[in-house]
Amino acid sequence: MFNANGSLPFTMLLGLWTATAWAQTPEAAPADRAAAPADRAPIIAATAPRDAISLKALEMFNVCQQREDGPPGSLSPYDSDPWFVSYHMMAYLAMFEGTGERQYLDRLLEHVEHIMAQRGDRLGLVDEIRGRTMPAWITTGYSEGRPYAWLVHAGMITYPMARCAYLLERDPQLARQYAPVIQRLLTDVAETLHAFDEDWRDGPGQGPNSEGYYYCPYLQRDLPFNMQNAMGRTMVAMYLATGDDWYRTRAHKLAYYFHERLHRLDGDTRFCWSYWVRNPSPEDVSHAAINVDFAFVCRRAGIVFDKGDIGRFVAAFKHVAKPEGFGDFVDGSRTGGSLSVQLGRWGHLAYHDPSVRAVLSDYLEQTKGATATLIGCAYLVETQRPFHKEQPVAATTAPAQP
Repeated sequence: MFNANGSLPFTMLLGLWTATAWAQTPEAAPADRAAAPADRAPIIAATAPRDAISLKALEMFNVCQQREDGPPGSLSPYDSDPWFVSYHMMAYLAMFEGTGERQYLDRLLEHVEHIMAQRGDRLGLVDEIRGRTMPAWITTGYSEGRPYAWLVHAGMITYPMARCAYLLERDPQLARQYAPVIQRLLTDVAETLHAFDEDWRDGPGQGPNSEGYYYCPYLQRDLPFNMQNAMGRTMVAMYLATGDDWYRTRAHKLAYYFHERLHRLDGDTRFCWSYWVRNPSPEDVSHAAINVDFAFVCRRAGIVFDKGDIGRFVAAFKHVAKPEGFGDFVDGSRTGGSLSVQLGRWGHLAYHDPSVRAVLSDYLEQTKGATATLIGCAYLVETQRPFHKEQPVAATTAPAQP
């Protein structure tokens, strides 16, 4: 009945709550999860796929889901790739956000339940580099066989959890029904995020637009952009879900660190960037998808990146997605390679330029066997909705800075 840490599973929390939730009036909601104020407009609304691209994307999503999505959050201890579990979580989050259908929310929460049970501290696994257990996912695949908790995996898994909490909070009815789930999501995410606080470094840029980045104890240097910005998305989502400026401040510093290291090309109309600060080679489009989405998430929350910046990322997309072939790197090089299928994960750019949807729709139809296609199709469904800037909910009782 109980998880290893003594808490109830998400599914049981929801079952206990829904037995009485619909009978409650707003005034009867728990004090720390009171009814959402009238100006907290819901983001989720039932929106059946209605245009040709959305309908085709839904069909492709169903094909990919049957082929790709196995048991929820299926990992073994020291699994080398929790990365791909996060793809499924992101896909179900986007489908829920794009359609409002509870089946996708339920599937996401199933994945969350399983993946959280496999967190290092709940399995008693020790990070050998740090010399202690971590409330994160400890792997051996990228650290020469030594168990280690990578920031990127923690960010990839916690972002859809924090974003889910925010979406539920923004809807008064869902906020009441899912109150225990929201609290659990925010608590679990905060535990993981703050476990990496000792790796944070302020600088090098100071002043009004100060910077910050993450140091890696295993590599003994700063992390690549995508590994940092994976957690950056989580920071933005936690800021929106809790209203705590601590998260916004960290996200702003990380966003500015990345923003100031982007190269402006073609008369300042297109971005290009490297995988790492000290590596001048262009980043591959797969890892770059995290950075592009981080910039979009920041733009939506009013942090550092503006409309013009997103336009420069769209130009980078078009430079890569050429009619004669899609490139594997952000400078458009190596067409016909295996990485370009990951361009579906750039799909949120379609909010800025609808032509991105058309290009991805045609391309993803040729890549139905790839896990990343699942996210790409979900983004095509989600981006049928108009773009809206987002504001944080009122401050909650969720844990923030230690």
